[in-house]
Amino acid sequence: MHPALWPPRDAPGFGDYSVRDLAAKFLMQVDDLAEHGRYRLANAEEQARAADGRRRVVLMGDSITDFWTPDLLPQTPAVRFINRGIAGQNTSVMLMRFQSDVAALSPDAVVLLGGTNDVRAYAGDPAGIAESGLERVSRNIAGMADMAIGRGSRVILATLPPIGSDIATIARSPAVIDLMNQWIRGFASDRDYPLADYHAALAGGRGLMPAPFSDDGVHPNAAAYRLMAPVLEAAVNRLFFSDLVV
Repeated sequence: MHPALWPPRDAPGFGDYSVRDLAAKFLMQVDDLAEHGRYRLANAEEQARAADGRRRVVLMGDSITDFWTPDLLPQTPAVRFINRGIAGQNTSVMLMRFQSDVAALSPDAVVLLGGTNDVRAYAGDPAGIAESGLERVSRNIAGMADMAIGRGSRVILATLPPIGSDIATIARSPAVIDLMNQWIRGFASDRDYPLADYHAALAGGRGLMPAPFSDDGVHPNAAAYRLMAPVLEAAVNRLFFSDLVV
C-alpha cells in the first residue's frame, strides 16, 4: 500500500480503520483474497479443451479436496474429474471463486465439499462455533448449489469427514461436524441431490476418524481416500448412470 493511503496512526483504530478493516481492505485491493490465481491457467486450458464425450465433474473444496490426488480418485472411464480444491479455504471464500473455478467451466456437475475450516476455532471453545458455523456453511453451500443449477450444472453434496480424538490440537468439535453433516444430508434430501457420505465411510468408534486414516486427525490419507473414492463414484453413478446403481 502506498504511504499516502495509510490512515493516520495517531487516531484510535488507525484513523477510520480498525486493524481488521485495514487487513480486509488490503486483501480486497490486491484482488485475490479467494486465490483466483491458483487455477487461472488451468481454467483457461480447460475452457479451450475439446469435448471428449466424458462427463466433466468439478470437485470444489478445501484441503481435503486439494490433497486428493488423481491416482486415488475414482477411475471411471466415462467421467473426468477436475480438482478445484484450495487448502485452508472456508465456504465463504469458496463461494467467492465459484464463478471462475466452477461456473465458468460449464461442467456437467460439481461436488461440493466444504465446512471443515468454517468449524475450526482459532480462539475459544470449538463447540461455540455451532450456530455461526452452521449459518455460514448452509448459506454458502446453498449459494454455490444455486449458482451451479442456474448455469446448467448438476450438484452432488458431500459430508465432512470425521476428525481425530485430539480435539485440543485439531480445534474442531465432533458435535459441530455432526451438526453440519445433519444439515448437509437434509439439504441433499430436500433437493434430491446425490450425497457422497464420506463421514459414514470413515467414522470409527464414537464417530471419530480412526488413526490409520489420517496422519493429523483432520486430513484423510491415502487409505482414507481409497475408502472415499467408491462413495464418490456411487454418487456420480446415481447422477448420470442410474441404471448402474443397484
